[in-house]
Amino acid sequence: MAWWSSFFGGKDEEKNAPFIKEDAKEEIGGLNFKTALEAHIKWKLRLKGVIDGTGTEALDPRVVSQDNQCALGKWIYAEGQAQFGDYPGFKSVVTSHAHFHKCAGHTLELALDGKTKEADDDLASGDFARASHEVSRHLMRLWRDVGIEK
Repeated sequence: MAWWSSFFGGKDEEKNAPFIKEDAKEEIGGLNFKTALEAHIKWKLRLKGVIDGTGTEALDPRVVSQDNQCALGKWIYAEGQAQFGDYPGFKSVVTSHAHFHKCAGHTLELALDGKTKEADDDLASGDFARASHEVSRHLMRLWRDVGIEK
């Protein structure tokens, strides 16, 4: 999938992602899965802008840490729960998404406290990097699973 490769740096990453056909329906159950994945992947760029001092957003760690403020989080606690709450994969998305936002908030706190090396390390290979990968992986699996049944 070209768009997946563009975010994760090439074909090697595709083998680690659950298989989703290039022409898969992007919106299922009120969520555009591709847009949700892209939005979460872009958090790294948003946080990097804060770390480097090039960002133009005023981000609040208390808000960033909440998993119900973004489009995916709002969907999770409304339509997602109602339609897919019984899917084991949905529960994995909920858990990994909440952890991702806690990690993003922590990384943002580090950056705002001037601990730029620690924040950069977190983006590259720390808790944030792992949490980002996990939420993407679980969301891709859910997309695959609900897309097959719908």
